[in-house]
Amino acid sequence: MADELTSRRYKTALVVTGGGSVRRNGELDAVLKALEAAGVRVVEFSGIEPNPRVTSVDRAAALCRAEGVDLVVAVGGGLTMDASKAICAAAGHDGPAWDLVLDNSLVTDALPLMTVNTIAATGSEYDNGAVISNIETNEKLPLVSDLLWPVVSFIDPAYTITVPARQTVAGSCDIMSHYLEQYFVKDISPVAEGLIEGILRTVIRNTSVVLENPADLDARSELLWASTLGCNGIDNTHFEAMAEHIEKHWFAPLEAFPVPFSRKDVVEVLKRSL
Repeated sequence: MADELTSRRYKTALVVTGGGSVRRNGELDAVLKALEAAGVRVVEFSGIEPNPRVTSVDRAAALCRAEGVDLVVAVGGGLTMDASKAICAAAGHDGPAWDLVLDNSLVTDALPLMTVNTIAATGSEYDNGAVISNIETNEKLPLVSDLLWPVVSFIDPAYTITVPARQTVAGSCDIMSHYLEQYFVKDISPVAEGLIEGILRTVIRNTSVVLENPADLDARSELLWASTLGCNGIDNTHFEAMAEHIEKHWFAPLEAFPVPFSRKDVVEVLKRSL
């Protein structure tokens, strides 16, 4: 990571995190050391919510402007990466970040984003979209722009070893829901069908392996690879295939006690498709 940072000559990075797990398991320390080694000044922003809120995005974007940030580094899972994409877009926007969520075409500039993924789940490390919540309007909407692709994503299976079993299963269900939603689109190509079938088998097989042995790096790697390919369009299907997944965000935008929705996603997609 230090080599990548040095080659790009960044000066000040906003490091975005969610809860305290990345600090407890040492992942954040490793990122901070790499930034220090590359001579990059660090500004930290923590506490991103399970449903990333636009208020947090606005505060972080203001911090970027005040501190002269020229790079955003997301350390965590999908919630942190989603929030970071919105922060990248909002940092140069003259107005509230919610403007950009309501009209994605207003994203005309964005800070570069690097991600350090800590769970196999959303695939946000390799796509150009985010989902952001607004408590005041009770909405949870997508923000998508070609300016929001990460410039680099660091995907190390060692960072996922400490993920609890329950979250590992929820993450695998999230991965599967992405592919199942696309698999049942009627005009899917035979090549895409075969690709998705192989990935689904990979997720099922390796989830069982890591539940038995959480430190199995080969199995963790396979799950991360499956996650990474889930939303970037490599399976040659269409965006409307994701309607079921997006629908879940719209129908339950602001749960009082956020829980992983992906397990019920898989069941619901199967029920509606078979």
